Amino acid sequence: MEKNYVVLICLFVVSSTAFCAQLHHIKPVPPSMHGRDAEFAFIRKWANPDIKPSPPPKLMGKQMGKVITPGVQPLGYELDGKVKVFHLIAQPVEKQLADATKKPSWDHLIPEKNKEGYAMGHRKIATKIKSWGYNGSMPGPTIECTEGDRIRVVVKNELPEPTSVHWHGILLPNDQDGAPPATQPPIMPGETFSYEFTLYQSGTYLYHSGFNIMKQDLMGLTGMLVIHPKEPEQQIDRDYVILLQQWALPAGNEYIDITTMDFNWFTFNGLAAPLIPHMQVKQGERVRIRLGNISMNSHPIHIHGHIWQEVGTEGGPIPKTARQKGATINVPPGTTRDVEFVAWNPGLWRYHCHKIHHVVNAHVDVPMGLMGHGGMFTMLYVEPKDPKAPWQPPTQAEA
Repeated sequence: MEKNYVVLICLFVVSSTAFCAQLHHIKPVPPSMHGRDAEFAFIRKWANPDIKPSPPPKLMGKQMGKVITPGVQPLGYELDGKVKVFHLIAQPVEKQLADATKKPSWDHLIPEKNKEGYAMGHRKIATKIKSWGYNGSMPGPTIECTEGDRIRVVVKNELPEPTSVHWHGILLPNDQDGAPPATQPPIMPGETFSYEFTLYQSGTYLYHSGFNIMKQDLMGLTGMLVIHPKEPEQQIDRDYVILLQQWALPAGNEYIDITTMDFNWFTFNGLAAPLIPHMQVKQGERVRIRLGNISMNSHPIHIHGHIWQEVGTEGGPIPKTARQKGATINVPPGTTRDVEFVAWNPGLWRYHCHKIHHVVNAHVDVPMGLMGHGGMFTMLYVEPKDPKAPWQPPTQAEA
């Protein structure tokens, strides 16, 4: 009886795999096709064979702002009169989530004497996924503006299905919200659509697909939007952006399973440790870290060696009298959280999600063995002013 079950399972897996492979090569939908026929034709396609992916826009990689999104290139803008014009191309992206054959960016900052007898090396896992993103990047580049700016975002769709862009938390006219069919028709494959609005807020926000979101958001169509205030409260020396995502990847499969709640990969800016670049600041600098969550779970993000203040959400800046201190901040789905602190404490400090399964890659070693750090795990390096100076504890106010 057991052998019969094994045979049946094997046949199901083989047939399902063949069926999915066929769906990945479905031809584009004819204009005359509507309803369920059109819906079926879009199922499980990763790339449109009739649309060659464009190279990134010429200002992709151009740093014209202040924020740093570790592992993600910045996006510059053109000026059309007084309007800042950004370009986004929605397209298939092959993304390397992890490669444990490479050393972490902070490896050289660990004293050699600490490495002796260290058994918790990273498993040799290299994982590439077939995701969707913008401008060849997953997640998309951070769009950086200033309160009062008028912006235009030109979106070209090179995906195998319709899409749109929703401006998450932004106050704007209804027809710019990017939520088809309520506010616009979807952007069909090969078409271009321009969003244009004035920014009346400041803070940290998200942009993501507003069409077929249960699929497209989980495929990676998202990014961050930072709006600096006209009159900053105080100078920020280092300004970082980190987007939280999670993935379900069957073993040996580069296609994302968007139907399950059993996630086994967790990323900062589309990367899992040890590939996530560390953050580096100088002792005494004021640091802001902007966190955004487009995943299915909440993530309690924890820092070592420092206490921060929560200074902003997707609703904008938090009044001083309402700010809370902590070393861990929970970031629920669909929200942003901004934290600030003075990097007074020199050294190499951990920065990670405190859900233990979220700092392991693929869960391959759970619950056995010595596990190297994976998932949502990186470091903050505070470069000391004087490496020979004795350590000094802060006052309660300074911390």
